[in-house]
Amino acid sequence: MIKNHIKIAFRSLSRNKGFSFINITGLAVGLAVCIMIMLYVTHEMSYDTFHKNGKRIYNLRASIKTGGNVMNMASLSYAAGPIVQQNNPVVESYMRTLAYFRPTVVSNPKSPENKFAESKLLFADAGFFDFYSFKLLTGQTSEALKAPFSVVISRDMAKKYFGDANPVGQTITIKTDSAYTYHITGIAENAPSNSSIDFNFVASTKSLLAMKEASMYTGSQEISFGSFNLNLLLKHTADTAELRHNLQAMAKKDKIFDETFYTLSPIEDTHLHMNFGDSSNTKYLKIFPLVAVLILLLALVNYMSLSTARATLRAKEVGVRKVSGASRSSIATQFYVESALFAGISFVLGYCLCYLCKPWFLDVLQLKIDNSFLYSPTVLLCLFALLFITVLIAGSYPSLVLSAFKPVVTLKGKMSKQAGGTAVRKVFTTLQFAISVGLIICGIIIDRQLYYFRHTDTGINRENVVMLPVSTTAVKNYGALKKDISELAGISKIATSHYALYKGYDMFFVAGKNKSDQSVGVANLMGDKEFTSVLDLKWKYPPTQITDIVGRDKVVINELAIEKLHLPANPVGTFLSDGNNKFQVVGVLKNFNFTSMADEMKPLALFTLADTSSLWKRTGCNIFVKIAAHTNLPSLLNKMQGIYKKYDQDTPFNYTFMDDAFNQQYKAEDRLAAIFSLFTYITVILATMGLFGLAAFTIEQRTKEIGIRKILGASLAKIGTLLSIDFLKLVFLSVIIASPIAWWAMHNWLQNFANRIAIPWWVFTLAGVIAMLTAIITISYHAIKAGLANPVDSLRSE
Repeated sequence: MIKNHIKIAFRSLSRNKGFSFINITGLAVGLAVCIMIMLYVTHEMSYDTFHKNGKRIYNLRASIKTGGNVMNMASLSYAAGPIVQQNNPVVESYMRTLAYFRPTVVSNPKSPENKFAESKLLFADAGFFDFYSFKLLTGQTSEALKAPFSVVISRDMAKKYFGDANPVGQTITIKTDSAYTYHITGIAENAPSNSSIDFNFVASTKSLLAMKEASMYTGSQEISFGSFNLNLLLKHTADTAELRHNLQAMAKKDKIFDETFYTLSPIEDTHLHMNFGDSSNTKYLKIFPLVAVLILLLALVNYMSLSTARATLRAKEVGVRKVSGASRSSIATQFYVESALFAGISFVLGYCLCYLCKPWFLDVLQLKIDNSFLYSPTVLLCLFALLFITVLIAGSYPSLVLSAFKPVVTLKGKMSKQAGGTAVRKVFTTLQFAISVGLIICGIIIDRQLYYFRHTDTGINRENVVMLPVSTTAVKNYGALKKDISELAGISKIATSHYALYKGYDMFFVAGKNKSDQSVGVANLMGDKEFTSVLDLKWKYPPTQITDIVGRDKVVINELAIEKLHLPANPVGTFLSDGNNKFQVVGVLKNFNFTSMADEMKPLALFTLADTSSLWKRTGCNIFVKIAAHTNLPSLLNKMQGIYKKYDQDTPFNYTFMDDAFNQQYKAEDRLAAIFSLFTYITVILATMGLFGLAAFTIEQRTKEIGIRKILGASLAKIGTLLSIDFLKLVFLSVIIASPIAWWAMHNWLQNFANRIAIPWWVFTLAGVIAMLTAIITISYHAIKAGLANPVDSLRSE
């Protein structure tokens, strides 16, 4: 019986090629989008689930409150691990890791001329490969990281530096603050793409302790700010309550800060809930699945609408089968098999389309997904569930509608008046265009918000400013390096800052006027006397001489700091204190955005240091180069690279245009805009395909009516208007439905930004016009074709 149903299904498919193409293609596109988003969501939700002890591993972070200001400590001090274990018997072991954030140069001593800038250097305690479930291909997990300057390299790095040879037992040179020779004690499989801990090189923590810069990372002997990520392995999963209680008791004993709070979270939640850095991939984890559901719903509605629209062509077939003794269940089964076959073909095509588009999709999200993950049991189960749901929904409504036909009615040719046809298809069409219009509105508003970010005056002139980080080697000759670059033709100004702009800042706590007042946290930047000039910052109350601002006991603030610190209207000459030192206010800058426009503007304290300051050589710095207009940029950058290599031949010459650094802050929104644009195009195409097929069928049903109207003198324009008006009413209704929903969604989304646009009224008009024009163009093809047809042909049977 099933075999016979399949034969009939294939005959129906081949007999109605146009409608079959629209049905299958539309559903395939919807499924492709749904599969891609499903892969993305499943991958994001699966982070760190591969660790065998994952249910017992918890990440420890802390927050401190001092002077009314709460600060999160994503990384803790070196001493934090031992202290927590000593005070908590439920902790079986701990693991400290430090992701080295400075430039790293790696080479094979046997070919020292081949040097590469590398990232993902991780320092870890000795039991790293026992604590986690990263696969060690060669070497012993218990011995790999015991000795100072021992390192385990990833499979990719082993291939890159040693080819097919076994590197275990050999050495490799890794330059951090200085060049050190590391003994390779193992090769690890590349970290999975769904791991929050990533590495190319895992070096022993004892190596870090032996480095020149060790005191920067291991100085504090208390639980405090630090550079180490701390994970705890509990003896039992049920020990979390006791550990939280003990941590709370430890926090109360801590007298360093006003208050200390500890945060304990499963390692499997680290990626989604504890990411204080770039969370752009997780930021819209709830939005994309919703859009995927809408697109799949649109594709299914499209399929069911067209399937039931052609019901009259199968009505007599159903009537004859029922008169011949076929039951409703057998007829429903037949149509269900047909729908299942169509859905199955669509699913295969959708999967192939997803496979072809996956590289683009992952590139837009800047996401890597291992091929092995694509065939994991979780993904295969999700794919099967999606196929099952698609078949279930796609086949249910058409089979119920078609099998319910009454043989007496259908054989008399009165199908068009049966319930369940026209009204349902009108609802389907309205829903399709409502989804399309809603996404069009959202896409335009997202684009406008990003345009606002990039074109609003931030108070900084970012044009033609290059930021050059100075390595730990080159910084030893900082003065000579800066002088040589400043003498190049095409350089109009040059300045120095502790941090690259938009890459971070320190905090400066200003003490209250008396002991009862709480201190106020103020953002702290450090630069030289040319810093304000290179950025073209505007003065509210300028200093008498620019040299007056230089000195560790002098500070320049912004206008917002006057308000937050309750200073006089003109505070120049007043003093600020951090509790130990006093700083004279020597100038006030007009407010400018030195962080993302998505965040609120912050009060600022700018300290100006002399070029001879030891800070630049001790902690490194960034040189800001203002390039004159009409300068040959490639040539100038090559000359700057030559000068840089003069003072540091190992570290790659690296630079960032300030405009690029500014735009980089909005990459999450850029990704959302790109994906939303794609989704919008897809929804419009699907809605258009559905309308195209439905219009063709509707006009086909009214062929005789059109012929009679033409004989009675109706013009082509009148016939086109007559046929279009019903569909345009539905599109207009969809605009009315979608507009308030889209406004509500975008209003809530905009609340995430401190600086945001007001939603303009013309967005809804533009979306409505786009929908209307799309519908008119789609319908016009069939309307003109019907209007030009010879009425004799349509009325011949009469």
